[in-house]
Amino acid sequence: MKIIKSFRKSLSMKIDESWELIVKVPRFVSNKKIEEFIDKHRNWIEEKKQLVLSRIKNYSHGEKFYYFWEEYELIYSWDSKKIDFDWINFYLNIDCKKDAKILFEKFYKKKAKIYIKNRLDFISKKYDLKYNKFRITSAKTRWGSCSNHKNINFSYRLIMSPIKAIDYVIVHELAHLKEMNHSKNFRDLVKEMTLWLYPWDYKIHKKWLKEHGGKMVF
Repeated sequence: MKIIKSFRKSLSMKIDESWELIVKVPRFVSNKKIEEFIDKHRNWIEEKKQLVLSRIKNYSHGEKFYYFWEEYELIYSWDSKKIDFDWINFYLNIDCKKDAKILFEKFYKKKAKIYIKNRLDFISKKYDLKYNKFRITSAKTRWGSCSNHKNINFSYRLIMSPIKAIDYVIVHELAHLKEMNHSKNFRDLVKEMTLWLYPWDYKIHKKWLKEHGGKMVF
């Protein structure tokens, strides 16, 4: 647990990307009040703790993993490469079990780099939006980002999402090339671009990621 004091008016808490409890409090609040605040939210903390535990992967035979929001079983194999995938199952060479987490991350990063780059170039060309650099990251709390230097990043975890949700994040970051903010002009541009792709409001995909994003962090 980490307690952060600052010039703020209220107390708040969250679980950060490393699953640590962060409690933010006013600078001069007493330790007793902090303890009372934490005690009051014990149930919430325990719920979050159980949620975290449920997402921990053991990389065991039969365990399921997301890819484009479809679940595929992990099958141990003596014949496969270190890790294989055939749109039916994931296959892990049994000798590589200790490296399973690293191998899955490499698999997702490789696939994300190929798929997202293709979609990024397709959509950016349509709207004549030119970015500088593209990168796949291991971010846990941000699906994507766009810098003032027009560098665009995406979390590899996005490849576990449905295609429409991936496109929404790509559009969101591309829109920042014109509007480096979240103003009405920005939202209108995102809406225009997503409606060109799909006949649904972008807020549907935004809401979906908010509700299901935690399932892609383990």
